[in-house]
Amino acid sequence: MKLHPQNLPHIRSRESNQTLMVDVIIALIPLYAMATYFYGKRALVLGAFSVAATVLIDAVCTGLRHNVPNIRDHSGIITGMIIPLLLPASIRYEVIFVAVLFAVAVAKHPFGGVGENIFNPAAAGVAFATVCFPRSVFSYPIPFDPLPIIIEDRIRLVFSPAYALLLGGKPYNDPLDMLLGNYPGPMGATNILVLITCLLFLAVRKSISFSMTLSYLAGFSAVAALFPRAMESPVQSVYYELMSGIVLICSVFLINDPVTSPKRAGVRIVYGFFTGALCMVFREIGRYEESVLFALLIMNAMVWSFEMIGESLLHRFRRNRLEVEESKDISEDAE
Repeated sequence: MKLHPQNLPHIRSRESNQTLMVDVIIALIPLYAMATYFYGKRALVLGAFSVAATVLIDAVCTGLRHNVPNIRDHSGIITGMIIPLLLPASIRYEVIFVAVLFAVAVAKHPFGGVGENIFNPAAAGVAFATVCFPRSVFSYPIPFDPLPIIIEDRIRLVFSPAYALLLGGKPYNDPLDMLLGNYPGPMGATNILVLITCLLFLAVRKSISFSMTLSYLAGFSAVAALFPRAMESPVQSVYYELMSGIVLICSVFLINDPVTSPKRAGVRIVYGFFTGALCMVFREIGRYEESVLFALLIMNAMVWSFEMIGESLLHRFRRNRLEVEESKDISEDAE
């Protein structure tokens, strides 16, 4: 089977590429609105700081590669908006800067820049920050306790429901509060209803693969039900696993990254299922309360394998169908 170079998977035209990015930015805005509602103006400042740092570092790296920054490219803005949403509202600015620096200078530009990166930059940046600053990444402020722009004094930080699951216990949080986002966690990942709204908006706009999101959640839920952590009921296990951590925000914004996901619809469904299953496996065996990003990065590196297998099966199916049609023609001619 010959391989022929193709256009970047997410680019059909300049207009459609820009529209897709604008749709994602619009979908991220409600998450910042809710984060501001729960934690105060610091959530907006974190987002602005992250976007500014991302755009600046992106421009510097583009210049070092002797290229001219493209003002129509909003990928840096999207990466900058996603990174703080995966972290606590109390996170220090230097942690965000380290995450952004790794995302752009290590996970994006060494591979060729936008459209060429193997790993999702935001996932890679936050995963690196997790390894470097685990205490800061997994300590959360309490909702409705507004945070100052600059945190100088010690503030009260608590653990998330995902930490209770890691220890083999049942989260003490009320299920309704978890649905509405009134519990400690990453500032953009706790409000489930808003995330569902973002998912529906992007799916209607055809900016993401709704089938891949569903298959991702199905794979994740299957492992959670088969191997529940400290829960007798599989349904209860699935509920708490989905409600805690960054599983749902990943299912909307990270796994659907058009650069680091398969192009064919059937391959996306299979890829999504195995990615979700691996994410839950990493939760089971990982040392951190949230290991979803590490599983996602591993699957990013395996996209080409899924593509190759999918193309091989499709080629074989077409060849078999052609042989059947040819045999029918021969039989009809003989008659």
